[in-house]
Amino acid sequence: MQFRIQFITGALCLIIVSAFAQPSSKINPSDWAVYSENYEQAALKDTLFQGRESIRLDGRKMAVAFRKGSRYKNFRVDCDIAGRVMSGIGFRAKDQQNYHFLYFRTGAGGTPEAVQYIPVYNGSLSWVLYHQSIYERTADFKQMEWFHAAIEVRANTMKVFVNYSAKPQMEISLVESDFDEGEILLRTMFGEAYFANVFINELQMLNEWQISEQFPRKETLDLDPATKSSKWTKVAPDAANIVNISRYVANPNGVVIAKHALKAEADTDVILNFDFIGRMKIFLNGREQFYYEKYKLEKVLPGTHSIVLHLKKGDNELAFVSEGDATIFGKGFNAMGRAQHQNWGFVAEVMKKN
Repeated sequence: MQFRIQFITGALCLIIVSAFAQPSSKINPSDWAVYSENYEQAALKDTLFQGRESIRLDGRKMAVAFRKGSRYKNFRVDCDIAGRVMSGIGFRAKDQQNYHFLYFRTGAGGTPEAVQYIPVYNGSLSWVLYHQSIYERTADFKQMEWFHAAIEVRANTMKVFVNYSAKPQMEISLVESDFDEGEILLRTMFGEAYFANVFINELQMLNEWQISEQFPRKETLDLDPATKSSKWTKVAPDAANIVNISRYVANPNGVVIAKHALKAEADTDVILNFDFIGRMKIFLNGREQFYYEKYKLEKVLPGTHSIVLHLKKGDNELAFVSEGDATIFGKGFNAMGRAQHQNWGFVAEVMKKN
């Protein structure tokens, strides 16, 4: 019965998150600065293409559109694209000559050259240097027909999803550059392209946590996040954005409280993307938001679970009550003569709606 209740809760979370990410977006010309291929400023006009309000770029007089006012390091971009030849999204733009560029060869849909990533240094489109099997990938789409593209960038990793695929068509490490934060742009070359329903959401890595002392495991995960601890340890996620709790506990076989401080300039909603091992309860300002028990081992991936957090203006406390995989093995896995957790930790980030 407990598992059934948790499953329904998870389904409701998915519905809430879907509502948070609106299905359509009206294009506001004042949000974009448009330039020709000669970097001459142009005026963006409302365009309707195949029933969708769009940004139309022709590749010549209107070649690139920069999103005004915001710079991003970690983010997710969702948009619909219909292009003639080569249409894509630039990001972390230092200026008009230096940025990362992910584009789609719509005439090559279904081939290994359909999706292409390159770094643009000093205006150079060095696609002949960056190719299969790392920087080019297969995806299905057709010329001048709408398809959905989503890009997630976290630290040095980029994932690309086409047509709402559950698995990314591309997952790579970005080529090293001196532009790790910057503007987002839309660009087309050698032909027209339309961009619709453009959503840009900042991803905030949760880099500062405090972990309590280890408390004994029980049949139920009923540890109160307000429980006093004789010791709090400051920890940070590793390069994979994982908080590996076993690193901080000499004999990892219990339960800990992990806390993170979230600040908000006003009352606002954000999405918490996360995943974990074993059993987990999540609290915001002392109120339970999520409870789930995993009874099997599976890979931990960011965004496996998502819930909406209602932040109040000022300080907010996010708390995870976390237990590892010992329950999966009964009393724990034998580690050279002692029963303990073998996998214990979580990955978490906040997505802010922009």
